[in-house]
Amino acid sequence: MVFCSKCGEELPSNAYFCHTCGVRIRKGVEAGVSAPWMEELKESVYKMGQEIEKAFSIAGMEMEKAFKTAKEKIQESKKKKQLVCKNCEERNPTDAKFCYNCGKDLK
Repeated sequence: MVFCSKCGEELPSNAYFCHTCGVRIRKGVEAGVSAPWMEELKESVYKMGQEIEKAFSIAGMEMEKAFKTAKEKIQESKKKKQLVCKNCEERNPTDAKFCYNCGKDLK
C-alpha cells in the first residue's frame, strides 16, 4: 500500500500524485513527473521575464532621451547665462555685475 506523505490518504500503487491533496508522491518524484502547476509557473516566469526585458528596454530609451534633453538644456542655459564684457569681450555669468577679467561694470 502507498500512502500520501502530506495527508495520509491511501493511494493506488500506480499513483504519482495524491488524489486528495494533489501533492506529488515519492513515485512521481522518482519517475520525474513534474507537477502541473510547475509548467504553469515556468510559463509565467518566462512571460514575466519577457515583460521585464521590454520594460527595461523602454526605460533605457526614455532615460537616453531624458539625458539628451538635459544635455541640450544645459548647453542652452550656458549660452544664455553668460554676459559678454563690452571692454574685453570676456564671458561672465549672468548674475555678475563686474567683469572678472578686467573689472569693468557689465551693466
